[in-house]
Amino acid sequence: MIQCTALDPCDSNGHVVGTITMQPNHSLSWKALRYFLIFMMSVSFTIAFAFTAMGYWVVLPFTALEMAVLSYCLWLCLRRSSIQEVLSLTAETITLEVGIKRPQKTYQWQRFFTKIQVQPALHPWYRKKVSLVHKGTELEIGRFLNADEQKDLLAFLRTLIHRADAAQVQMPQSATPIAD
Repeated sequence: MIQCTALDPCDSNGHVVGTITMQPNHSLSWKALRYFLIFMMSVSFTIAFAFTAMGYWVVLPFTALEMAVLSYCLWLCLRRSSIQEVLSLTAETITLEVGIKRPQKTYQWQRFFTKIQVQPALHPWYRKKVSLVHKGTELEIGRFLNADEQKDLLAFLRTLIHRADAAQVQMPQSATPIAD
């Protein structure tokens, strides 16, 4: 999922001219995960208790272990799909915040020294690689986006860069008197 918010360069006053929010597509919410785990545990433990009542007590610990592993794996997958990247542009800087629920990593670069690099896909089945390159360091953005969302990302980036350029032109330059 990708969402772009662009502000008018005249209203920005040197602040953010736009943001791009990127998230992976995930079809399962935390609430749905809880209901699914409750259902699976009910069914599994009902069967395990039935076998325990028949004397096959060894089934119960393995059922508990199986449900613990299933819960952990599903939690891990849902947590990985909850990551979010927020790219903000101003007239002077590019800021990337990455995290789950809150920014855990923040990168900030000068816009003048940062370029957007798009590496084509090696095969039609693969996707492009969109990166921010700043003075030799490369950071891939939106690695979880599909091909259509990457096209949208590049279009949004192009729009925000034009807005940031317009904001930079409209920013009042500090007047420095020239000594005579």
